[in-house]
Amino acid sequence: MWITALVLVAMLAGSTHATRSEPIPLEPSQQSSTSSGERGQVKGSQIKITIATGGGPYLRAAKNTFRVGESIPLMITMTNTGSDPVYVCESDGLYQDRPQLLRDGKPVPYTSFRQSMLQTSEKDKTCQKENLPQQVLLRPNERTVVDWFNLAEGATSLYDDGWYEPLPPGKYTLTNQRRIDCCAGPFIQTNTISFVVVP
Repeated sequence: MWITALVLVAMLAGSTHATRSEPIPLEPSQQSSTSSGERGQVKGSQIKITIATGGGPYLRAAKNTFRVGESIPLMITMTNTGSDPVYVCESDGLYQDRPQLLRDGKPVPYTSFRQSMLQTSEKDKTCQKENLPQQVLLRPNERTVVDWFNLAEGATSLYDDGWYEPLPPGKYTLTNQRRIDCCAGPFIQTNTISFVVVP
């Protein structure tokens, strides 16, 4: 996924000044705790996490209006507000993200497939056993694209990796909780965004 994000950053650099650091594979000894990197301990309070709809694997521009049946990618950026460079983990959304979507003020449930994956991963601790995490360098006060995932799959998608079914028309608000560790640790609340789905 990080290769796709690197390509995305190249496209966005001219308009958003977002950059993506080259990921560094973690050694086995680092995989259990990645909130500390070569530059010192990462404090959740020094990491600002921002989400935006758009972007994703097809190099689409960020936007807030989608049509029924259109896939909705979500881009995640982080800003290190501290004075020293730090590393954060880029793992898998299953282990690091918990989006919370409302349609016209009412919660939208995850797909049954996604819910089953969450339950299995927590029960079997698959993140510690099978995950292949990477480190991403956050330089001070530099907005960095760290990840993206499909919030909702398109109606004709061949892949079942969205958190939500294709979305019907409506007004949506979204926030996300993101871990900076690979498999454990607290979730950090992101900003809240709005978008609409039209027929």
